Amino acid sequence: MKSSSVKYGTRFGCRFGQPHDFVLIRDNKSFKVERCKICNIRRKYNKGYKARVDNVQYLKDHVRNYAQPTGSTKRVYNKTYQPSKCKIVL
Repeated sequence: MKSSSVKYGTRFGCRFGQPHDFVLIRDNKSFKVERCKICNIRRKYNKGYKARVDNVQYLKDHVRNYAQPTGSTKRVYNKTYQPSKCKIVL
């Protein structure tokens, strides 16, 4: 049986290793186009059965929007929303 869990690394593809911050450009019944506010990269998500996009790739690209203070996305949450907790002070 294939595991459907998503693994998040430390580099997310946008500037300085931050996660992308996408804004919707176009959405219709066959595809969805979004652009990152930070680096202006465009992503196109083709819609399949019942007009749904690939869930795993969509979650990896939108990890900033779905990050929570606990669980598998806590590192992303702290890096994005609470950077003072990520610094080591000696």
